[in-house]
Amino acid sequence: MVRLVSALAAVFTLLGLCSVAASQKQDSASDVRARIVGTWELVATEERMTDGSKRAYLDVGPRGKGFLIYTADGHMCAAGMNPDRPAWLDVNKPTDAEKLRAMDGFFGYCGRYEIDAIKHVIYHYPEVALDPNAVGSKQPRPYRLDAEALTFSDKDTAPGVISYAISWKKVKATLMDRKQNSP
Repeated sequence: MVRLVSALAAVFTLLGLCSVAASQKQDSASDVRARIVGTWELVATEERMTDGSKRAYLDVGPRGKGFLIYTADGHMCAAGMNPDRPAWLDVNKPTDAEKLRAMDGFFGYCGRYEIDAIKHVIYHYPEVALDPNAVGSKQPRPYRLDAEALTFSDKDTAPGVISYAISWKKVKATLMDRKQNSP
């Protein structure tokens, strides 16, 4: 009888610990979600090359501009561009070469996201994208979240590239946002 009571106590203790661990995992994901919801502005991109050099992402160049938006209901949108892209000579009739250069200096996609707080990975699931191959994919974004900074970094499989890092800063609410949200 004592053994049975001891075994039951051990089982209930293990169940309790599992429940607490699952609750903490959920709280962690909830905490991360609460911290990432909002608009983030691109700060910098970096690719580390196999020869030891570094360069900015080719899509956005060294002065890249971009935004990343996360909503509380699990949607996201990311867009970035090279601000040094040449303007079209005729805004109503760009040449094929001008269209191609514009696409080479831009990225954009939107869809759902999920957070794995234990592994520190945010998964993006593009539903619309400039790159048709991205639609329907699962894109892991290993992250580091510090106060108002969000950084994605990982190994890279592109030829000649070892790893990448993309840094974002949280955009502060504007005066208009504050007026709309006040009574």
